[in-house]
Amino acid sequence: MTTIKFAGAAWSFVGASLSESAAIWQALGVEAMDLMAVPGGLLDSREIERDPEGQARRVTEAGIPLSNLLYVFGDGFDDRPVNSVDESVRAANRETFKRVLQFCKAAGIPSVLVLPGVDQVGITHEEAVELSAAAMNELAALAAAEDVLFLFEPHVESVLESPFETLAFLQQNPALKIVLDYSHFMAKGYGPGDADPLGPYAGHVHLRHACDGKLQVRWDDGELDLHAVVEVLMDADYNGYLTLEYEHDPWMDCDQVDVMTETIKMRDEMRHLLATYPFSQE
Repeated sequence: MTTIKFAGAAWSFVGASLSESAAIWQALGVEAMDLMAVPGGLLDSREIERDPEGQARRVTEAGIPLSNLLYVFGDGFDDRPVNSVDESVRAANRETFKRVLQFCKAAGIPSVLVLPGVDQVGITHEEAVELSAAAMNELAALAAAEDVLFLFEPHVESVLESPFETLAFLQQNPALKIVLDYSHFMAKGYGPGDADPLGPYAGHVHLRHACDGKLQVRWDDGELDLHAVVEVLMDADYNGYLTLEYEHDPWMDCDQVDVMTETIKMRDEMRHLLATYPFSQE
């Protein structure tokens, strides 16, 4: 039986503490929260590496169930990518990831998300994808041993930007699952339906409205077919979180919408669609 629960992104409300973000989400009737750890961020990835148990105690003080951790190893996509051509970087990432898993276990976080890496000078795209597969399969095995679900997110400026290439990659790497985020594919010009075949591989979902060439847009400009998204998840017997992920960030003009307004619209529409599924064929 499909069970879909709502979560909210801790990074949606710029300037809010984790406890304040948790309180906002709970006021909106959203009872879980995704975390994001980056170097120097509100949740500092380097501090997790230094003291996983202590940071776990800190985040649980927010008083809300924690649904996922997005962990970024370095400063930006090309710093310490999981598919680095440098074996010493990949080895360091593996050791760091063991500490990240300690954090997840202590904080009761069921899944961890990493980015799949980037294309790099000196190797072909195909070689970059092969390195990504090898590295992420190693991390997935470490996570499975700790009963934490390993996930990666195909995203803009990564080695996996195409839904078609992502599908082939997943078929070749059956131990891996993704965070399904239609907006990253739409920002690259793919139609939302192009990502529908990825539904069975979803271990977590990020949701916001997007359109051709735009990662995040206002409701009236959105081109994501939410009926189709619900059908894809139901057909895949998806059991997991659907995270509302509007954010205020200048990257890719993601500071051009009102986060609270768009979040409420998406929450209400998805609640309605989930409550009225299966849809009438009339």
